[in-house]
Amino acid sequence: MRPRAFVVSPFGHKEIRAAADGEPAVEVDFDELYELLLRPALDQAGIEPFRADQEAGAGDIRTDMFFELVTADVVLADISILNPNVFYELGVRHGIAQRGVFMVHGGWSRRPFDVAPDRTFGYEGALFEPSAAREEQWTARVREEVAQLARRLRDALQVDAQGVGSPVYASLPGLRPADWSGIRTARSRYFMGVLDDWGQRVRIAGRNGNAGDILTLAEDAPTRFHRGRLLFDAARALIDLGRFHAARGVLLDVLALEPDNFQADCQLGLVLNRLGRTDEAEEHMKRLVRGHPGDPEASGMLGRVYKDMWRARWEKVADATERKQAAVQHSGLVSAAADSYNRAYRRHLDYYNGINVVALVRLLEHLRTATGQQPVAPAITDVDDVCVAVRVAAGAALERAADVPDEPDQPDETIWAASTLGELAVVAGDADEARRHYMRAASAPGVTYFQLDSMLSQLRLFELLGFQEQALAAARGVLADALTHQPQPARRFSKVVVASGHMIDAPDRPQPRFPPELEPAVHARMAAQLDDWGIGAGDLAICGGARGADILFAELCLERGADVHLFLALPRAEFLAESVRLPGTDWEDRHIALLARCEEESQPERIGAAPEGMSVFARNNRWMINTARAEADADVDGLAVERLHALLVWDERPTGDGPGGTSDFAAAVESLGGRLAVINPTTVDK
Repeated sequence: MRPRAFVVSPFGHKEIRAAADGEPAVEVDFDELYELLLRPALDQAGIEPFRADQEAGAGDIRTDMFFELVTADVVLADISILNPNVFYELGVRHGIAQRGVFMVHGGWSRRPFDVAPDRTFGYEGALFEPSAAREEQWTARVREEVAQLARRLRDALQVDAQGVGSPVYASLPGLRPADWSGIRTARSRYFMGVLDDWGQRVRIAGRNGNAGDILTLAEDAPTRFHRGRLLFDAARALIDLGRFHAARGVLLDVLALEPDNFQADCQLGLVLNRLGRTDEAEEHMKRLVRGHPGDPEASGMLGRVYKDMWRARWEKVADATERKQAAVQHSGLVSAAADSYNRAYRRHLDYYNGINVVALVRLLEHLRTATGQQPVAPAITDVDDVCVAVRVAAGAALERAADVPDEPDQPDETIWAASTLGELAVVAGDADEARRHYMRAASAPGVTYFQLDSMLSQLRLFELLGFQEQALAAARGVLADALTHQPQPARRFSKVVVASGHMIDAPDRPQPRFPPELEPAVHARMAAQLDDWGIGAGDLAICGGARGADILFAELCLERGADVHLFLALPRAEFLAESVRLPGTDWEDRHIALLARCEEESQPERIGAAPEGMSVFARNNRWMINTARAEADADVDGLAVERLHALLVWDERPTGDGPGGTSDFAAAVESLGGRLAVINPTTVDK
């Protein structure tokens, strides 16, 4: 995900030296300088460049300029000459943001006093003067200048978040940056509309169990603010699918953008706990509780960590009697859980923390009776009153949800409030009441796998300790049936292999890349590689569906019994014309034959059009790779190497394809890990 840079620079030809006796003034074309130096340097630094004159819309240029100055991740200002617009815009950025300003200078003038102390990156301005001869040596020097500036910008970006770059904020400690989340302009409304569309697609992808779609959509946001929001929504959707490895990576991205995002930090603690990293989750949540001592969410999640730590101590004991005794032996942990839930409940009187107080206290009472041993007791003496309060709070929440059914949070409110009343009924031993409330929770619109699984997990806890078995059986039946209708997060495939590669060369291609006569040799090498990896029934194969490498790969995987998915970057008719059809060949017939036997995934239909300025083919690469990552159940600390494979048919030239080409795909794959094999068509027969 590339940060976005708004470039503030002079436009067109501007005077850099006044006229001398008998000589004209010297002017530099700053548009050329932007195209030859600033834009490519930002690109090489991994930053997406944008300049005000690139805006295609017919909006208010001044308003759009202000919006970019406020929202861009980075503002790159060229202060080479005393251009009033540049310094005005630089001042606006310094006034509203603590950091994210890089300045460059071509050496034509002295820097003004107010910005002279600030870090500025120099470039050789003489290269862009009219007198500089545009020949081969000049081109090489410009290329070197681009690479040098790119390195400086890349290094500056890495350390930018560590300090305060604005002289305004550095001089006035305690000054708060502008809160621009409420901006209401035509441009902001456009971005919010785009964000709403993405959010809707994320929700649809979640309901369909398409974690790869969620990961791809999360990378599309246009600004830091929108990116943080969309990433957080994506993380929640991944959690709802039970894709905790992927969710952890997305939450870390959110926190890198927004270190103070408390909600994301809490969700990260939940995810760490679900991944079995309980010690790390405990320390994480303790830190949050210390930083937010009165926050019920942090205390409640710490209670969940302690509860899971307790459960892990005895859950796998086979004998039921010994299991209960082990639960008593380690009851200090569940007592700590109950106390943490209780602290959260007393602060907010919410039903979520309250039901955990009731359930754990009653469970400890049950263990004391069942084993004749005294477990460690939490400091809670009014559990009957808590039980009444929880019932009232959950009932009121259901009434609120019914009154405003279209509010975004109301479906979740209905689900959790109804499940709370169901759990209260289980604790009380009322089977009919438990069945009724859980049925309401399980059939609510938008209920997710994660929510149902969380309810079942709590009932499984009761079951393992022999608590209220009759009421428990009634509730479990309802939830187990509902869970069968949800997208499953469990691994569906033994191995996942993703492929990309060059298309068969057209007759007019000047430099051969995949000549048609080498198809048999490439086919044989691909077949041998798939056999070496053992690709077959029960495996997933993903490719783009173009003529050449994609179609060869799909045909070979189908022959081996794999489940093949074709990810089309364009609508079918357009894709056939651009990436499949070649007169005098059978590629179109082979592609159509594949469509009858493979799952066809259309990027425009599934995840919408690519964002403005993004290559649809580059996005398709990310979509395929993200889907492979999700289906391989990849841990963010390194992919499951034995499960993820990538096969590239590539001439191994580092550039030449551009965004969306095979070299672009190769770079993305190599950053992931897994097993990678490259078949070079230009050397395959040597």
